[in-house]
Amino acid sequence: MKEYILQAPKTIKVASSGKPQIAKDEVLIKVTNLGLCGSDIHLYNGTYKGPLNYPMLFGHEWSGVVAETGSNVTKLKAGDKVTGDCSKYCGTCSFCSVDKNLCENIEKFGITINGASAEYIVRKEKYIYKAPDGLDGDIIALAEPVAVSAHILKKIDRFACGLADKKVLIYGAGPIGMSAFLILKYHYGASDVYIYDIAKPRIELAQKLGAKFADMGAGAAGEGKQDYKSIYASATFDVIIESTGVSNVFSSSLQQVKPSGIIGSLGMIGDMMINQKLIVIKAITITGSIGGTGEFGFVLDFLSKNADKAKSLVSHKIEADDYKKAFEISADAASTMKIQLVF
Repeated sequence: MKEYILQAPKTIKVASSGKPQIAKDEVLIKVTNLGLCGSDIHLYNGTYKGPLNYPMLFGHEWSGVVAETGSNVTKLKAGDKVTGDCSKYCGTCSFCSVDKNLCENIEKFGITINGASAEYIVRKEKYIYKAPDGLDGDIIALAEPVAVSAHILKKIDRFACGLADKKVLIYGAGPIGMSAFLILKYHYGASDVYIYDIAKPRIELAQKLGAKFADMGAGAAGEGKQDYKSIYASATFDVIIESTGVSNVFSSSLQQVKPSGIIGSLGMIGDMMINQKLIVIKAITITGSIGGTGEFGFVLDFLSKNADKAKSLVSHKIEADDYKKAFEISADAASTMKIQLVF
């Protein structure tokens, strides 16, 4: 079988090896689709900001078909269409009892340990999810990024005591931001959802799917002024989801969220300066989130019911051997959504 090994930034080696052997609790999977996440693109370019390990099989957004199961596997069988976790969690530590994405022994498939950029992969059954019948591989491979959005929205919903009546702004109309919009609209029933992005094609897609465009041309009113009227002047959203990882966007979110509002943070920024007093003055709740483990069951059902809308998130499907072309195309974020390698 072929393996596509990310050895170092900009360096992928195509290697051949025998079909993997499986243990009693493992599943052999023939990969069909592999999505390129923003983290994959940063890993390829050498700009990823989190823990990582080269060399490795890249990719954690995938779909495939079960080829073989170990003798102790009970929930899957050969021929099942499946996908799997990005997080390799232990399930026994104190952090796992709260959120398996925060496991104290966490590893990330395709980031710190081998991912799915191979014709066949092996996973333990507990990390694998069977897709509903009739769902295509390109949609199944969206499950992981959609689960990331579902995970943070579940947190925000708990803080907000419901999302249907909230005015929401999503910063970033990439796959994560658009997934959040689809879940807000078609699961939570939110009708007042705005999206902002600098890429016109992405905004056009968002509007086609029913999002409102947030015009930020006037900037954040009240910035730098000290009176409450000025501070509240630009506070127009109950909930803001920041998925861009851009520091001034996060700063703008502090300006634009209402008193007692909620900011959900998905983008990784690193060190930055913020106007911290706004968190206190407006009693803002800020919640971070990483990963989608725990949401796959819901997400696969959601994708099955909304496959026609989700399909619009896949902009390119490229043969795996043309991986260089895929990463080159990914550099033009304005004209792409989700790029998938097809095996």
